[in-house]
Amino acid sequence: MSDAPTEPVSRAPPWRNPFVLAFVLGIVVLTALPFLQRKFLKAPPPIAPTGEWTLSTVDDGRAFGSKELAGSVYLVAFAADPCDAPCVDRQRAFGRGLDHTDDLGDTVRFVSVARATVAPSLKSLSSGRWTIVTGPDEQVGKVLAAFHGAWGAFAHTDAGSTLEEQLSLPAYGLVDQNGQVRGFWRDDVAGRGNAINGARLLAKFGPAP
Repeated sequence: MSDAPTEPVSRAPPWRNPFVLAFVLGIVVLTALPFLQRKFLKAPPPIAPTGEWTLSTVDDGRAFGSKELAGSVYLVAFAADPCDAPCVDRQRAFGRGLDHTDDLGDTVRFVSVARATVAPSLKSLSSGRWTIVTGPDEQVGKVLAAFHGAWGAFAHTDAGSTLEEQLSLPAYGLVDQNGQVRGFWRDDVAGRGNAINGARLLAKFGPAP
């Protein structure tokens, strides 16, 4: 049996170990990610103010509008008349966005604007941070005028002249804490995701563009 001393096993310094490097890099990325997101992800700039507006809630008839929403970010959808099954499904899809903003509480609200003839079919959907509002056509028309003026500036196209054409706007609107319309997104999966991301950015970082 040989008593010759064995040579010590050489170990690479920690900074040359790929697992250590990956771990350190992961920490750096996770630490820097919020700052990078804040730098490169920004909510769209203001387009136009909604002005003061008031309608009535479908569930209990109380006054509800810009005063009650002041200080909150809100997404707004529109329901045309008649609101058939696909229309109700679109409203339900809009309301599912609540699940993606629960962590932000009342800083993000959802609003659906409907004619009085349509409102009863949507009454069961209104709850918590999602408020469905209606009123006489004249009042609804005044509210829509502000949103469709912003839509024209956003899309460079006429939103239509009749109340039904305006209520058929194929997009969700995003309004900041100061009552400024920030943009519109199509009512599809991608559009809803982008609108919700915009609302989250405004709620987290404020209305400064």
